[in-house]
Amino acid sequence: MASQAYDREAQNDGRLNDLASKLSSLRQVTQDIHTQASDTSFIQASAEAFSNLSTSIKRSSSRLARSSTVSLPIYKTVFLILAAVLFVYIIYRLV
Repeated sequence: MASQAYDREAQNDGRLNDLASKLSSLRQVTQDIHTQASDTSFIQASAEAFSNLSTSIKRSSSRLARSSTVSLPIYKTVFLILAAVLFVYIIYRLV
């Protein structure tokens, strides 16, 4: 009878040790997640990149608008280039 109680006590101690190690691992994972979530450098870098992209697009569109008001043949040139690319694409798809 005492032997069974000793065995059960040993099993309980082993299970408690396993549970303590799992709890420690879970705590470490939680701390790692918190550390990564607190690091906002990636988000800030992405926001800055999109801001730069937006600024670049605005500049390009304003330059395109200025050039289109100055000379109408640019639209014709762009249209001809697009038509040529579309023509080559259609020919390529047929062959």
